Amino acid sequence: MTSPRILIVDDEESICFVLQRALRNEGYILETAVNGQDAIDKLHQHSYDVMLLDLHMEPVNGMTVFAAARELDENIMVIILTAHGSLETSIEALRHGAFDYLFKPASPDVIRRRVRKCLEKRQQLRKREQILNQIESLRHLLDTMEDEPLIQNETADQQRFIHSKPLVIDTYYQAVTFSDNVLELTTTEYNLLLCLVKNSPHPVSPRQLVQEAMGYDSEDHEAREIVKFHIYQLRQKLEPIPQKPKHIKTMRYKGYLWHGE
Repeated sequence: MTSPRILIVDDEESICFVLQRALRNEGYILETAVNGQDAIDKLHQHSYDVMLLDLHMEPVNGMTVFAAARELDENIMVIILTAHGSLETSIEALRHGAFDYLFKPASPDVIRRRVRKCLEKRQQLRKREQILNQIESLRHLLDTMEDEPLIQNETADQQRFIHSKPLVIDTYYQAVTFSDNVLELTTTEYNLLLCLVKNSPHPVSPRQLVQEAMGYDSEDHEAREIVKFHIYQLRQKLEPIPQKPKHIKTMRYKGYLWHGE
């Protein structure tokens, strides 16, 4: 899993130092911006999970940075950095969707707790978005099925679905579910996965995968490089831990092997 990326935006060097010091051992990728324009530039260069933002900066103030951040990523978590005398402005930012605020200076424990809460909320939003995308994919699949005749022949139905727990491939609609989740695969990824599952428990060479999944022949070294990229993408979508694949295994000198449960 990629480490959370955090942007600290404050024109007071001492505040940036305190925040970095409080968070540096938490496994985050930390970056700082010394003013509003610097922050906007960085927001266009990278995607951030959390932004700690001072509102009172010149000439580009914090609310302008906040608006730019939400336009680029509506789910970015923003913690407002505020002094006691400017709490009213921070509350206004909360009304516009900021997650929380911190009084300056805050203790390291408070800083770490607020950032962890931010990341938990961000993860919840991501899961919600994934579920909504899955629902939309299923709705589209159901709409498509309503336009097609029902397959009542049991033999044809058995040929249509390929089961390899926790994977189910619907060859009729080229739809794939894994642990009851719909996978969004490219045509090449679908063809590669289908080829691996059909040949299981035997490994499939990269050259054979290119032939069957992409429809053309290639030299062994070229096929290895082509397939490597697509296998990486497949693992990202269906392996619980892509770095330690348990379903799409690499067989040295032989190719790739599908291993169901």
